Amino acid sequence: MFCRNETQQMTLTDPLNTMPQYLKNILLKSWAHPFQKYIFPNINEKRFAVLYSENHATRPNSPVHVNVGLLILKEIFHLPDEDLIGSLHFDTRFQYALRTTSFEKQPVSINTLTNFRARLYDYEIETGIDLIQQEVEELVEVIAKYLKIDNKKVRMDSFMVS
Repeated sequence: MFCRNETQQMTLTDPLNTMPQYLKNILLKSWAHPFQKYIFPNINEKRFAVLYSENHATRPNSPVHVNVGLLILKEIFHLPDEDLIGSLHFDTRFQYALRTTSFEKQPVSINTLTNFRARLYDYEIETGIDLIQQEVEELVEVIAKYLKIDNKKVRMDSFMVS
């Protein structure tokens, strides 16, 4: 059953609340801050609803935006699944980027990622639609706006000219 997950709010017991200010400053200057501020909240979970059963008697899905965010981070940092899950569990930057610092237990395991990718693959084989590609293409606009990139200009490599 597909269940949309609202963007997580910090709890009063969130570890970020007790983190020393100098560490918070380091966190805010890291890659995790723009990721959690601009990319993570713009992940369109509804796009992925087609991967899940409409039967309300089934278990609800794990947070789709966390799954998609993890897959994006996996590509950015070139991490195997084991290291990706390890980073989610032990690296505050990953938890901050995915807004899971307040979670008592992280919502994704290696099996969760494997099953999510299998659903994506089966859907693409069945329909010819690559949901991850669609999502990333929409997120490119968000990233370009954040980085103030004018995507109307086209850069030509010297290799292309020659």
